[in-house]
Amino acid sequence: MVKAVKGTFIECDPAAREVLLRLNSEEKFIIEDLDRTHLFINSTHFERIQRVLDELMDANTYKANVVS
Repeated sequence: MVKAVKGTFIECDPAAREVLLRLNSEEKFIIEDLDRTHLFINSTHFERIQRVLDELMDANTYKANVVS
């Protein structure tokens, strides 16, 4: 019998994939780890994952102070 699962196919760089794998250890949302740049995740977690990655990228981005 075939079992269908609703999910979202995402493409990411290897660094973001490692972050997602670490987050997945806390709360299981990855349905299938396809390769080093593609994941199939549970659709209900997509917005939260996107928000977490955006916050992480903002926290790790250098912001130069420009003096006029």
